Amino acid sequence: MALAFTTWLITSDVTPEIALRSTASADEWVLSWLPDRSLTLEQAVSGMVLDEILSDPELDDGGLAFELAAFRAAELGVTLREVVLQLAIRMAQRDLLHSQQNVCIPAPHHGVTTETPAAGPGHCHSRQCHCRPQTAAGRA
Repeated sequence: MALAFTTWLITSDVTPEIALRSTASADEWVLSWLPDRSLTLEQAVSGMVLDEILSDPELDDGGLAFELAAFRAAELGVTLREVVLQLAIRMAQRDLLHSQQNVCIPAPHHGVTTETPAAGPGHCHSRQCHCRPQTAAGRA
């Protein structure tokens, strides 16, 4: 586990979550998984370490790790339960976004009459198929 620091960003090699420095103040940071709280740099580091602890599937000492996690959560003014819930929501949101980006969106097929029942009218899975991934806005 390692954190990487720049002037504006703290990232992890274990988790996709980040800490971002505010443009309003050099002393104000926000965690991607706790966006409604303004934090100090020390708190942002604690939040990133906390996320790394909870994201490590092979904890050497689970009891000690959870004690440390609870301590780090308290530094942020939240309970460990709240942190676990917030990180689970973020994971579910990422999974949902990822699954939506891999959806096959039928493109109009000119002159093609072959279709599959699952794909619907005007759509086939042949070499002429022009399926494209869904965009972030939900439409291709």
